[in-house]
Amino acid sequence: MMRSAKQAQSGAALIISLIILVILVIIGLAAMRTSLLEEKMAGNSRDMALAFQAAETALRDAEAWLDAQTNDPLPTEDGNNRIWNSEQGDLDANWNNNLPWWQEPTRGTVWWQDNGVQYGADITNVTTRPMTIIEYLVEIPDDQVIQDGNRDTGRSFYRITARATGGSNQSRVLLQSTVAKRY
Repeated sequence: MMRSAKQAQSGAALIISLIILVILVIIGLAAMRTSLLEEKMAGNSRDMALAFQAAETALRDAEAWLDAQTNDPLPTEDGNNRIWNSEQGDLDANWNNNLPWWQEPTRGTVWWQDNGVQYGADITNVTTRPMTIIEYLVEIPDDQVIQDGNRDTGRSFYRITARATGGSNQSRVLLQSTVAKRY
């Protein structure tokens, strides 16, 4: 018995192959988006690492400068001799919000350029040189007894704050250290 050549086809193979193709396209797009997101995360991580390294470099430089001083530098209200008085001056513009000065929203790039000390050397792959601010905190004498009107030697404490950017100005790092120096 012979069958007719004109047999009705159902077309199920075409529909199934189109569904599989759509699924493969969706998987490909998801993989591409994941890859792009991972690339952005790697770039941001690199920027933060560069900013952190630049801030550490500036922090070490300010610590070395402070260590090289033979006489106790006098803190000023405007930091014009590189040492700010932490109890006075323009470091905290808003005393009412209970935020430390470095968390103030107005402490952007322009404020740091006006008030900070720029790190002297170029640092590769960062957009701007890091800046530092040294604050005089307190002097603690070694002996609380005053003899002959003169106090014995003690230690002066300073807080050093460094701000740096990475490969873009979007990544910013603030680092702080506290240094005790005996004069």
